[in-house]
Amino acid sequence: QSSVMTSLDNMLSRGSVRALNNGEDYQNPVLKVLGHRKVPGGGQDRYRLLVTDGIDQHSYVMLGTQLNYLIEGDQLPPGTVLQVTKYVLNNMKSDKPILIVISLDILGSGSVPDPANSDANGTGAPAAQQQQQPVKPLADNNRPAAFAAVQETPPRPTASSYSSGAGGRGGGGGQQLGFVPQTPPHSGRSFGGGSSDQSAGSGIDTSRVRPISSLNPYQNKWTICGRVTQKSQVRTWSNSRGEGKLFSFVLTDDSSEIRVTAFRDEVDKYFDLVELGRAMYISRGQLKAANKQFNNTQNEYEMVLSSESQLQQCDDADAAAVPEMKFNFVPIAQLDTVEPNKFVDVCGVVHETHDVQTIVGKTSNREIAKRDLTLVDSSGCSVRCTLWGDEAVKFNGEKKPVVAVKGAKVSDFGGRSLSSTTNSCFLINPSMPEADRLRGWYHMEGQQMQFDTFRGDGGAGGGPGGGSAVYRNLKDCKAGGFGTGDKFEYFSCLACIIHMKRETCLYQACPKPDCNKKVIEFNGEYRCEKCQSSYPNFTWRFLLQANLADHTDNQWVTCFQDTAEKLLGVTAQQLGQMRSDGDDKGQTGVFEKALFQHHLFTMRAKMENFQDEMRLRVVVQDVKQMNFAEAGRLLVSQIEAMAV
Repeated sequence: QSSVMTSLDNMLSRGSVRALNNGEDYQNPVLKVLGHRKVPGGGQDRYRLLVTDGIDQHSYVMLGTQLNYLIEGDQLPPGTVLQVTKYVLNNMKSDKPILIVISLDILGSGSVPDPANSDANGTGAPAAQQQQQPVKPLADNNRPAAFAAVQETPPRPTASSYSSGAGGRGGGGGQQLGFVPQTPPHSGRSFGGGSSDQSAGSGIDTSRVRPISSLNPYQNKWTICGRVTQKSQVRTWSNSRGEGKLFSFVLTDDSSEIRVTAFRDEVDKYFDLVELGRAMYISRGQLKAANKQFNNTQNEYEMVLSSESQLQQCDDADAAAVPEMKFNFVPIAQLDTVEPNKFVDVCGVVHETHDVQTIVGKTSNREIAKRDLTLVDSSGCSVRCTLWGDEAVKFNGEKKPVVAVKGAKVSDFGGRSLSSTTNSCFLINPSMPEADRLRGWYHMEGQQMQFDTFRGDGGAGGGPGGGSAVYRNLKDCKAGGFGTGDKFEYFSCLACIIHMKRETCLYQACPKPDCNKKVIEFNGEYRCEKCQSSYPNFTWRFLLQANLADHTDNQWVTCFQDTAEKLLGVTAQQLGQMRSDGDDKGQTGVFEKALFQHHLFTMRAKMENFQDEMRLRVVVQDVKQMNFAEAGRLLVSQIEAMAV
């Protein structure tokens, strides 16, 4: 029997491990199994092998799930010599590609390495020639060696040891060996759960890995393994109860997802460890009922990290079994079936990119940057999606990219609109089949289409420019019932300016950035009643009343700062300086240049009580240059609709 083992050991494909690690195609390598372990995860069991070619060890070998019966039937104990007849090399972000075994042939049983006579690298050299690395045998026959408490060695964040099987072949219970191979190039980092002098057994117990869907507040001895699919920035707060900071992220496995939040000291402890797209273990988190106002996951619970919590990054081999980010895309045309304040996943092409605007937050009283995008997809409908903060400033939509938004918040503003929140994940040109299909569709036909938009009552309508409001003639706005609802009516209109009120188009406003109130001049200073402060100067702001006309009727509208500057082509400060200098000719030139120019106006309208009389108040939301090609297509469609 010893000669048979020696013969099988001589058949090993020496050098094959080095070739596979270099990404080379090695035909039918013959390898020997040194051990195995179960890969944690929430779905089907996966097993990871430790093999050798007689020279080098390979710790990045995954057994295909169709071969699980070999492990479960104890057909691959340590010492088994096998020939890999079909495999796939999966190049992860690591120096070692992962070898996924599709099919194999068992050739027999070779010699089992003795830890007392083998080095930690599996080269077979006598221990006397190598630096000693103490290894403690397992006490539990059902527990893999990777999870044993090795008290003689410091804790290793990555579970990188392998089981030699329970009992071996035949009766009597064979010897159990703990293998400690070299740490993989991208081994996981671990934080939390005790002091630095803990033994390996006191870290995260990856033998207790459970699906995320099975978590509940009544159990505390668990470990989950998932991929970080969303991560927020650090946010601070300050109120009567104190101040602090927090960040949150979403962990996903193939059973469910869960939102995890860290506060105060835990932010400094875990923020850098948590990486978007990285697979992680988490243990000892506190579970509570999910607050759906801020939580867009499909889980009734959420997790809070404490000083007792433990987080550990998975190494690349374990991460291969953790699913990537999941999307449940909703077609844009079906957004009217989603209730406001719910969260959805949307994939669309950026048909239009609007300029960055600055608003003042109602609660924080701080300036916030925002940018509106018009997204379209093959459902033939468009929707406005708003980006905030740095995401809005940095976004570049010149090349009309495909974007995927996970966890976009649905609003009934303008019928239906979307907003990216701090917990949303916004991907530009993602590598996924849905994005590739949309990119091809838009290139072939989408960019020439006229898209439906959402009405104020949640329906959809069409308008030139693909805006987020239904197209109407000005005559339609004066029809009975228009603007009489509780909410604003949003619509688009092709029109030109026929008159403007020059005398009242400017006012002197508070110079404070987050205040636009009118100031009163008193004793050489300018008093703001809102701020309860006086200033030595003021700033000019627009409040322009203009009369618009199309081929059906005319309508007085109000234009505030941004829209008035677009129409007149000058800033409020520039026009105000002309007024201060008495430059009537310059002012006249500005207004005459803006008259009778056609634009696409996006407006909101509502009936209001003015001096005991109901009047329609119309405010211009946005102004765009007229697209004559789209306007022509709109007229053609209207003519066709009137044909009998």
